Amino acid sequence: MNNQTNVPHEPASSPRARVLSPAFAALTWRRFLLAHSPEIRPALRVGFGLAIPGAILMLIGHTDLMVYAVFGSVVGMYGRSQHRLQRLKDQLLAGAMMLCAGVSGIILAPWGLDGWALVAGGIFWASASSLTADRYGLKPGGSFFPVFAFGALASLPVEQAPSLGGLAAFTLTALIGVILGQTARFGSTAQDPFGHDPIPWPDALRRATCYACVVLLAGALGIGLQFDHLQWVIAGSVVPLAAGNARGRLSRGVHRVAGTVAGLVVLLGIYYLQLPDLALALAIILLMFPTEGYMTRNYGLALSFFTPLIMLMLELADPSVNAEVLWERALGNLLGVLAGILGALIFDRKPR
Repeated sequence: MNNQTNVPHEPASSPRARVLSPAFAALTWRRFLLAHSPEIRPALRVGFGLAIPGAILMLIGHTDLMVYAVFGSVVGMYGRSQHRLQRLKDQLLAGAMMLCAGVSGIILAPWGLDGWALVAGGIFWASASSLTADRYGLKPGGSFFPVFAFGALASLPVEQAPSLGGLAAFTLTALIGVILGQTARFGSTAQDPFGHDPIPWPDALRRATCYACVVLLAGALGIGLQFDHLQWVIAGSVVPLAAGNARGRLSRGVHRVAGTVAGLVVLLGIYYLQLPDLALALAIILLMFPTEGYMTRNYGLALSFFTPLIMLMLELADPSVNAEVLWERALGNLLGVLAGILGALIFDRKPR
């Protein structure tokens, strides 16, 4: 007598059987990897765009200029068109935009720009770079990088004259980014393969106005709450606006906060090692690779690398930075993100 219990088998075509099948599991895993894996080619292009001038700065003993090189390397993030001519046009335009924002910050740094003067500069570059990116279809869109470059470089403690060494590092790194952009090759999965998707003037002007209003709101809140590092509030406020609707802005803001918190944990681990300046400069270069690799795949994960990168580069430029300053910057960033989400709901309700 057979005492075994007969267990009915799932039909091969049933939903449960398909879910449990090895082929389905392999396909699901492949989709997950594609959704969250870094983009290798752009990451290498931007990473080496910082590694080359960064190595030069380390060899000549000027790791304090690494902050200028980092902002110059941002030019490499623009221009992913498969067509080299279009890619060159995009990178030259982005390079001009970044250089104008950064150079204005470098020139104004000896005056110790702060308060409403810093807010006014942030308003100008937020609206101007938004208008430029929209009208010429630059990717990544939005105003974050030009606004942050202006605010960070304008707030650096310098002598009575602008940093000529910083200006040279900034310009050289941007030029290297353009050259590497012309040597790069992108496959069929390249983002924005035609490289150009301009937005009509009325919509571009509306969005630029929204950026200006949001920076004004964030700046007023930062001044009212007496934040000493107002540039972090301003830079954080423009992050959510890159998304096209309320849900996207909230998601981008949450990613920004989560990535910043995770990045601070990474930063504390680096501080625990008590690395010398040369090792910190090398860490900055290495952090640029995953930052760009995940920027379009997983924004929150990218920021977990970008946050310690920017904190370290600013520390090399200003050794007086301590833990209290770092936390105040993080809180300023959080306030800016909240102001950006609130300002977008008030000033730009129309979804894009």
